[in-house]
Parts: sequence; structure tokens; C-alpha cells
Amino acid sequence: MSNQIEIKIDAKKLTPEKFLEAATSFFGLVQGVAKNVVTLPVHWTVEVDKGSAIVRVRAENPTSDSEQCIETVSRGICSLRTGIHIVPYGFTKDEVRAAKTLAELTDGVDIQGVFIKNGKLPECLTPDVIKSADIILKTESSIAFGSIEGKVVNISLRQAFCCTIREPLYRKEVLCYLQDSKAQEDALESVKMKARVLVSGLIHYAKDGYPHSITADKVEVFPPQSDLPTLREIQNIYKLYK
Repeated sequence: MSNQIEIKIDAKKLTPEKFLEAATSFFGLVQGVAKNVVTLPVHWTVEVDKGSAIVRVRAENPTSDSEQCIETVSRGICSLRTGIHIVPYGFTKDEVRAAKTLAELTDGVDIQGVFIKNGKLPECLTPDVIKSADIILKTESSIAFGSIEGKVVNISLRQAFCCTIREPLYRKEVLCYLQDSKAQEDALESVKMKARVLVSGLIHYAKDGYPHSITADKVEVFPPQSDLPTLREIQNIYKLYK
């Protein structure tokens, strides 16, 4: 179990101001992600390696929650570095800004690179992190066509047909407006079947980068769990085509 995550600054000369900026952004990133992904607080202790520009935070009592936080920070940095243009899981725009601040420390002269490591290969905060962050942060809110997957957990008919979809990846509830009668029928059917749905339409994103509502014109209902093939059945099918 990984119980620590650290930032390393590869620098010829590191001013107190730059070190403080790096440490503040790093702590904000880790604590922010922890707040976003787990319900119980994670208590961290801070360590600084003597004679180096390495700052480490360690979970006082390692748990699966603290491990999840540490993994989420690293995966989020990796996503930004590889060019993702949506807020990574466990991040809000605050954590994206913190990652951008850390990436901007590298100037190629005094500071050669900034790395985050959680016991595995280090994630380098390259200029690609800045590019991805700029795209995510350029507007306070945005609209785009797309799809939301989850379960319909609430339906209202007061002013217009709308429902609430619980999105499992980000653990967010998304308000869904349905104007098409067929889509409305499918949403109602999914509740009876206790089945997941995929709704497609115009997604409205909140300031934190997460979807908060969708005006959908199509609802696709997935088969219930009981109708899906078992692992043994899948293995038998695979053997037929080997």
C-alpha cells in the first residue's frame, strides 16, 4: 500500500519564493483531491529530505482511502500531461490550477523539472500539463454535446420532464431534461428495471468542470445485471472462437 506522495524539484538554484510556491501548490493539490474523493478526512504529515528539494506528505494511518487519494493525484497529473481536456477524476478546477502552477515552475534555466512520485515511476509536470490546464480553465462554464452514463434516481414532472442521474465515476448527480417522449418512456422503464442508462445531448458544465445538467434527446437503457452473461459463459464463448 502506497502511503506517501512527494514532489521533487530538479533545480540548480531554488529561491525561497519558488520553494514556498511549490510546497503550497503541492499541499493544496493533495489535500484538495483527498477532500474530493473520500468522505473521512486523511491526516497527513510533512517530511523534507535533508539537502534536497524533495517535499513529502505521508498518511499518518495508511488506509485504502489514503491510498486512493495518492493514486488519484498521480493519475490526474498523468491525464493532464497526456492531453486530456476535461477535469480529471478527483480534481476540480482548483486542483487543475495547482497542477498548472507546479508545471510553470520549470524555466529550463534555474529549474529543470518538477516531478510528483507516489512510489512508482515519477509523473513529470511538462508543458503539456499547462496546455491542458489552460483549455480546462479558459471558461468559467462550458457547453458541449456528449453522453452521461449512470442510474436514474429521481423523476420530476412539475414543470418539465426531468430526472436526476447518479454518475458513478465522479459520484455526482446530474440533472437531465428530457423533451422527447420516447426518451421519457425509456427513462421510466430504466427505473422499473433498475438498469443503467446512457443519455446523450447537450451537457452543461459547472465552474468546477463537472457536468451539472444535460438536455437529452436520447436515452439508451442497458440490460439489467441478471441478463448479462456470467464470467463462465464468457469464457465458454471465448473457447469457441479460439
